[in-house]
Amino acid sequence: MFPPRESRFRRPIVLYSILSSLLISFSFGNITTLVAEPSFGTAKGERVIFLGGTFAERLQYFGYFESLLTRHESARELVVRNMAWPGDEVALMPRPYNFVISAGTGVPDDPTPGFGFSFESDADHETLMAHLEAQKADTILLCFGANESFKGKAGLSKFASDYQKLIEHLSPKKFNGKSPARFIIVSPIAQEKLGAPYSDPQHRNQNLKLYAAKIAEIAKKNDLLYVDLFTPTFAQMKQSRGKSFTIDGSQLNTHGQRMVAEILAAGLEITDPWSDKLETLRKLIVEKNKQFQFRWRPINAEYVYGRRRDPFGIISYPPEMAEWDKIILGLERKIHAEAKKLKSSK
Repeated sequence: MFPPRESRFRRPIVLYSILSSLLISFSFGNITTLVAEPSFGTAKGERVIFLGGTFAERLQYFGYFESLLTRHESARELVVRNMAWPGDEVALMPRPYNFVISAGTGVPDDPTPGFGFSFESDADHETLMAHLEAQKADTILLCFGANESFKGKAGLSKFASDYQKLIEHLSPKKFNGKSPARFIIVSPIAQEKLGAPYSDPQHRNQNLKLYAAKIAEIAKKNDLLYVDLFTPTFAQMKQSRGKSFTIDGSQLNTHGQRMVAEILAAGLEITDPWSDKLETLRKLIVEKNKQFQFRWRPINAEYVYGRRRDPFGIISYPPEMAEWDKIILGLERKIHAEAKKLKSSK
C-alpha cells in the first residue's frame, strides 16, 4: 500500500483503472494525488503515525479511515498511532513540561522548575522526534494547513517555509532504527456552509484553497505523496442536499468522517467503500485509540512525567504504563484478527 522508501513520486496520474477513476469522480469529484507504482510488500507491522491539528486528532474518535486502511492491509497487521494534537501547526507544537520523558528518553528540561503550569514550544522538534522514535514510525501522515490558513495570503510564504523546514528536519531521521520514514501530505478539508447563525465560509474556503494548493507544491517539490481533501470535500458539501457533514462548519460529524475516510482512502489506492460489516472493527479501533491516548497523553501528566512525579510517580507509573501497553497490544490482536476475517469474507 505504501510505496518503498527509495521510490520517487511522479506527476499526478489517473488512479487505478478507468472504471475505478470514474467511480471515484462520481462520488467525490476530482481527487489529485501524486502516486508511485503501488507496493504492498510482505513486511508486517508497518507503523503509521498521524500528525497535525484538530482534524487529524479527531479521526481517532470515529475510526472510519483507520478501519478502511486496516481491512485493506490486513495481511500486514498495521500499527496506527494518532499523535495529532488540537491546535498544532507546522511551526507550533507546544507540549506539556517534560512531555519528552513520556517517550522514554530525555532529561528534565529544568531541574528546578517550581510548581507552575507551562507548555514548551518544541521549536526544535526534539520532543516530537523522541515520540516518533518511541513509536518506531515508518509512515507519517502530515495533516497541516487549516489553522495556518487563517492568516490568509499574507501568511502563505511563511507557512510554506515552515512546512519545508519540518520536512527537512524529519526526513533524514530513522525513527524505526533502520530507514527514513515515508511521508504522506494531506490537505485541509473545506469549510461547510451551514447558514445562520454561522458565518458564510466563502472567504475561509478561498484561503483553504490557497493553502491546499501550496501544500500540493510542497509535496511535488519533495517528491511526496499528496492527497487533496479540499477539492472533493468542497464539492460534496455543495451537494449535501440538506445533510450536513460538520458540527460547526469545520469539525466533521459522523457523516462527514465517513465521507472523508473514503476520500483519504481513495487517495491511497484503497477503493473499497465503507460497509456496516466493518462496525465491529471500527469499535475495536476506537477503543484501542482511546487506550493509546490514556497511555501517550495522560490526563494528569504532572504526576507521570511532570513536576510532581517524585517520589511516587517514578515508582507507580512505569508498571502502570507497561500494563497499558499490554491492553493496547491485546486490542491490536483483536483488530488484526477481525480485519483478516473481513478480508477473507469478501
